[in-house]
Amino acid sequence: MKPMQQPIVLLAIVIAACTLSCNNSSDKKTERKGSTTTETTTTANDLVFDKMLGTWQSEDGKSFERWTKNDKGGYNSAAYSLKGADTSWNEQANIYLENSNWVFENTVNGQNDGKPVKFVSSILEANSVQFSNPAHDFPTDINYTIADANTLNAFIVGPNKNGGKDTIPFNYKKMN
Repeated sequence: MKPMQQPIVLLAIVIAACTLSCNNSSDKKTERKGSTTTETTTTANDLVFDKMLGTWQSEDGKSFERWTKNDKGGYNSAAYSLKGADTSWNEQANIYLENSNWVFENTVNGQNDGKPVKFVSSILEANSVQFSNPAHDFPTDINYTIADANTLNAFIVGPNKNGGKDTIPFNYKKMN
């Protein structure tokens, strides 16, 4: 190899290595608790949201959440309940990536003048996610955990009138 070709070959190898490392599809999430910082890396192939796809039925059999993936790489949910033959649509949610954070944007019938409320991912792991919005009245946190392939446990947390916090659980079994 001629002396002039060596730097060009080396430059080509460096560019190829950088391109491959930049195309590694993963989301890094840093969580700070007091003086401790935790970093979790979740690849696109093992996002908790993919495990949430499908229709989930509550323990009492009356409430449902249907999760789908949209063509933009985000996720949509419709929560509804059944009373006899009537279906009541209670809320809709969209999960999407914004500024390197996953956002849970939720619209609940009869609340917030029909406007969506944003919650930003504060914990993101392969089987669980927490979205937070400390400025919202209730809830301030929305949590989803995949306990196993057929069990989705969710709960919301927020302040109560006594200065403490209330937690409301929603436990589901997979229908399909």
